[in-house]
Amino acid sequence: MNEVTFTLKTPPENTDHHRGPLSASVVIVEYGDFQCPFCATTAPVLDKLFRRYDDLCLVFRHFPLISTHPHAGVAAVAAEAANRQGKFWEMHHALYENQQDLSTENIFVLAKNLGLDMRDFLNDLEDEKLLERVRENINSGVLNGVNATPTIFVNGIRFEGMPALDELQGEIDQIISDNANYV
Repeated sequence: MNEVTFTLKTPPENTDHHRGPLSASVVIVEYGDFQCPFCATTAPVLDKLFRRYDDLCLVFRHFPLISTHPHAGVAAVAAEAANRQGKFWEMHHALYENQQDLSTENIFVLAKNLGLDMRDFLNDLEDEKLLERVRENINSGVLNGVNATPTIFVNGIRFEGMPALDELQGEIDQIISDNANYV
């Protein structure tokens, strides 16, 4: 993995989509695009890490590359709409697993399969606040030098491209080891 000395300028906050405590020893922030095949390959790698380490937090921020992925913007808003019903991560996984067809019709099918209230979901898709949230994530990405997906920050250090599980595990193990040495 090519490590770049680049500090995350917008640290994770409670308003970010996250699994695990933000106070964890290792915080991974991913800027992703639901139509990006590399992001879809990275998602299960990050899930494995989350299950392996107790002291890890995963943060997801939207960075839809709509010039090359025309359905990524709608997918990001759909994930935000699912979040209003407490199903962000379920929609996150469903979108990546079905990224070969992220048409509006298929996103509706995914939402229905997740048990979402479809009336609320459809109304939320039209809510400007959700589109604004996606824009805020994009702006945060630009501020942090993101220009491709996935872009991952591990404790503020930027990694670009699709990381291998063993590379990320090595980085996490090193952080945990370093933290243990300072106790």
